[in-house]
Amino acid sequence: MPQFFLKHTTPAQLYIWHITESREQLKALLPHEKTEAVGKYASIVHQKQYLAKQILLHRTHLDKHIHYLTSGKPVLNDDQYISISHSDSYVVIAVSSQPVGIDIEKPNPKLIKINSRFKHPDDKLPALISEPVQLQYLWTAKECIYKLAGIAGLNFKNDIRLLSFNQFDTSGTALLKNRQKIKLFFNKLEPNFVLCTAFFSK
Repeated sequence: MPQFFLKHTTPAQLYIWHITESREQLKALLPHEKTEAVGKYASIVHQKQYLAKQILLHRTHLDKHIHYLTSGKPVLNDDQYISISHSDSYVVIAVSSQPVGIDIEKPNPKLIKINSRFKHPDDKLPALISEPVQLQYLWTAKECIYKLAGIAGLNFKNDIRLLSFNQFDTSGTALLKNRQKIKLFFNKLEPNFVLCTAFFSK
């Protein structure tokens, strides 16, 4: 069932759906016209993610204001900003009065093999946790910064630098290649998902 919460350290409303339902149960929660496009997704997992996203958009009335750029980036018609992410059994939507990027990731052993593609020697990683979890945080941070920046061809390793990570309030800072500073906020979702929200720093 859905979980709604407002993280007080971020200027965004986060809408979260933890998928525990079958595809048919999810479809039953939507008007028929909102389910017609589900067939374009080949896997059951992606179909359920699509349906969960539609439920969140429908229940928050965001479906009346959202459209998508040719790049696939979601945009709201009013003065608010939106970012969407999904991973396995979670779908997350962030809505804010300022530009926002969001990403959620489950543990992925492959990050160790490919870390040279996105990890820079100067990236500041969270201490006191294992390397796979460090890389999970780093990848999630850079992914949501990529969504926030909207810069074509942005290189995760060379163009995004994680400057700090505060394990006590689970916040961090980062820097883009154009010297724009980014503020990051992290949440952990059960059982071991990492959620990151990014904003331009004032």
